[in-house]
Amino acid sequence: MHLSDPQEVETVLAFFRTHLGKELNLAISVFDGLTQHERIKVHEVNTLPPRVLLAVVESHRKITIDPNHFSFSTVSRDHTRLEIGRLLGSNITLRVTVTEGL
Repeated sequence: MHLSDPQEVETVLAFFRTHLGKELNLAISVFDGLTQHERIKVHEVNTLPPRVLLAVVESHRKITIDPNHFSFSTVSRDHTRLEIGRLLGSNITLRVTVTEGL
């Protein structure tokens, strides 16, 4: 199951475009009880193919997000919070949350 609605993919890309060049909080969780937190900077947002490149602030690591490979997304009305997820099966969901703030 993937994001198949082009409008939903565009909403995810628009969130990252709003924050291009800015620092955000990133949380990645595969199940409740285990979450990795990073401070990231939005480095690049591409439309074709849809892809977002994030750079971890205090290291040389980079994270690439392709919204087409996620199952669901939610963006807050004020564009301060994004949650995208991928159903992995058997009640396991990879969840990526991006928020403003310190």
